[in-house]
Amino acid sequence: MTANFNIICNAITALVAPEQYDAGMAATQLIKSGQHLYETHQSIYHWNSVWSGCSVIVNRSTPIHRDAGAAPTDYDFLSSSGTHKRCVLDVYELGARLWYPPGTGVVQLGRIFRHGVRKWDGGERICCALFVKDAVHDRLEQRRPNWVSYNDYICLTLK
Repeated sequence: MTANFNIICNAITALVAPEQYDAGMAATQLIKSGQHLYETHQSIYHWNSVWSGCSVIVNRSTPIHRDAGAAPTDYDFLSSSGTHKRCVLDVYELGARLWYPPGTGVVQLGRIFRHGVRKWDGGERICCALFVKDAVHDRLEQRRPNWVSYNDYICLTLK
């Protein structure tokens, strides 16, 4: 089940933040090679995500916060699932209140923008938060991605 979810999230990341995708894929391959680990565990060979971490938040509010472990240019991927009917993701610096029902995915700069979900209505709420730990990429000598810009996308439309 998580393998399919990771494949979808990886594909979205490749489109939204291609340099972050490349760094994440390279980091995953380096870890699987075992060269950067003191010891290996069989579970690392099943990791198929370009993200170095995942948190699953079930039926909990998430206070407005920043994600301190990432580089400023790294995105987080937040997905909403469950049976809840009404939910809002607040992105404080933007003054944005995003409708966040089940089936929604949000890619945002978690270290730059404070974000959180204060409450929800109508059922169970599950958030899967995918993130990058800068310390992991530093240890694996992966460079931080550049800021994503308009030019990264306009070239895709000129063909």
